[in-house]
Formats: sequence, structure tokens, C-alpha cells
Amino acid sequence: MEWSNLLPELLDKIAHKHIVFYEDYHPFTRVCNSWLSTTKGRYSNGPPSRLPSLMLTEKKDDEEFRELFLLSNDTIRKIRLPEAFGKLCMSSCGWLVTVGDDHASQLINPLSREIFNLPKIDTFPEFLELSEWDNGIRKLVLVTNNPSSLPLVVVLWGCSGKLGFCWPGDNKWTAVDKGWGGKMLDITYFNGRIYSFDCNFHIRACDVYGENPTRMVGVSRLPVDIYAQDKELGGAYIIGLDDGTRKRLLVVIREGVLDDIQDELCEETYKTKSFQILEYDLASKRWSKVKDFGGKTLFVGYSSSFWIEDTTRVIKSNCIYFTDDVFVMYRGSKNGGGRDMGIYHLRDGTIEPHFAGKSRSNLTPPIWLETT
Repeated sequence: MEWSNLLPELLDKIAHKHIVFYEDYHPFTRVCNSWLSTTKGRYSNGPPSRLPSLMLTEKKDDEEFRELFLLSNDTIRKIRLPEAFGKLCMSSCGWLVTVGDDHASQLINPLSREIFNLPKIDTFPEFLELSEWDNGIRKLVLVTNNPSSLPLVVVLWGCSGKLGFCWPGDNKWTAVDKGWGGKMLDITYFNGRIYSFDCNFHIRACDVYGENPTRMVGVSRLPVDIYAQDKELGGAYIIGLDDGTRKRLLVVIREGVLDDIQDELCEETYKTKSFQILEYDLASKRWSKVKDFGGKTLFVGYSSSFWIEDTTRVIKSNCIYFTDDVFVMYRGSKNGGGRDMGIYHLRDGTIEPHFAGKSRSNLTPPIWLETT
């Protein structure tokens, strides 16, 4: 019997059992037309990649498609995504939140192209007086492990870096406006709470499922004897880590970004030189420095941060994969953001590229698309 003559029921069972990742899907669909049609209904753009990918910037002459750079095999994957063209994009848990110049926002799965309408960002209080549409949302975290079947969308909004959230279907965003202690640089969902790290080196927390979901409470401040605070932060990230014995919050500070900025051409000269990793133990309430991730790899940048541990060793362990998120520098530059990216090795402090091509944008530079 020829492969093309396999019963549709058998083909369907084979596809659903073995075609889990895009890297398997592509060879499968090349066998014949019947094999291609078997997998079409699952994802309009094909299944997820085996490892994280880098969603490249949009091309002005292509409103239909976006390119993904696959870390799994250093190839380019093209997906149909007209819903994101001309919009600010952020990613979390494999989903995108987009914002348009009409202030409309959407939650989009870039592979299945499932779409949920979110409230307009100008429903944040005093938004129009404080921010422009393309500076409306700077960070995104989706909370998927909650009692609802829909994800909770949590963001940092506006120039002042405040916290807000909504559920798909809400008619306005809810602002977390109590206990704010300064511009928040990053947020994460960990241990049942939203944690933030702000420009004043404070960790604060919000219980979005508790009795006071619009209030932030102080958790801890980074001690000066752990990290000197005499320079402006070029970027910082916060992420949780639970190894089964301890629950910790890691603060990752991006260093050297603004050190050499001296003239009007500064937007093309900024460059990350190193990272410092500090941890706060939630049980002992003590700070310490981190020098090694072991087999783990951290991804940070213009969207939510995440960990992976790749046993295939395609992804370099004990490293930080970072993208360009120095918004204050690239927004007004000629070429836009996307030049300050790479792989930082904790072992020796060296930096190497993860994407050798050129992908620049003033609106949405390359962002990580997590495999979930």
C-alpha cells in the first residue's frame, strides 16, 4: 500500500500522536496532499516550534505575513498574521497582545489565530493625558493557571509604568493604583501573586485574586551592599524560580546599556555589556548574588521573561538570551530597535549573537515567542 492511500482515520491518529512540533510537521506535510490536509485543521499556521523563536519585525511591503527565527535549527518560518500589522506587539506564554493607533487591543494566538478583544487602552484613567498609543503597554504577563478558562492579562501601562489587568470580555482595564512606588520596570506572575521591580529598586506584590486586587504591597528593597545603586538602570527584569526546595525571586539587571551615551547620536550607540543577577528568598527574606543557572536558560526582553531547560543542548545553558528593549533610545532613532541583542554567558561574561540577520523597528523590535 502506498503512503498516500492510508485511511484518513489512521492518518489523523498518526498526526495527533506524533506531530507535536513544527519541526516534525513540515516533513510530514510534504509526503502528499492527503497528509497535508490531515494537519491543516489543528493550527492555521502550523504547530508550535520545539524551542522558543524570535518573532522578527514586520516588513513594510508585507501586511499578511511575519517571520519567526527558529532557535531549534536557525531557519526562518513564515506565518500568516495580518492582525498584527502596524501594531505594537508584546508576547507571553506563546500569545500576543496587540495595540493599534485606534487604542484597540487584542489577545491573539499567532499560530491558531484565535482572537479575543480586550478593552481599549484609553480606558486606563488619564491615559490620554499621560501616554501615546504606541507607548500604551510596555510589559505583558498572561496568567493561564487560574480558575477561569480564559487567561488573565496583566500589563505595565503608560509612561509612568503602572500596573493594570483585564479579562477578555471586560469593557475597561482595571488600574492597580494603590501602593505604587515608582516606575515599574518589569512584572512576573509567581507563587500566586504578581511581583514587580521598579526604578527605586523595590519589589512589590499584588494579589489580583485577593480582596484588594488594585493595591500593591512592599516586599523588599534591593540592599546597597548587594548592588550599588549609583547609576540609572538601563533595564531590569524579575522572574520567579522554584526548584522544589526554595522559592526565589530573581532580579536581573542589564548593565552598561547607557554608559557610552554622550551625544545626539546616542540612539545608535547604546549597547548591553553585562548582567547582574540578584535573588530574594521568599522564606528567609534574604538577598544574595547568583553566578550560575546550572542547566537552565533565561529569556528576557521586550515581553515577559521565561525559563527553559533544553536537554538537546541546542539552547546554550547557563545563559541569558536577550532582545532589544531600550525603548527610550530606539523610539526616535532612524533604524529603530533590534540591534542590541545576544546571548550572555554567565560563566565568563561574554556575549555572542543569537540572530545574525538585521531586523529593526521603532514600533515592535524582535520579541521572543515562547513555546507552550
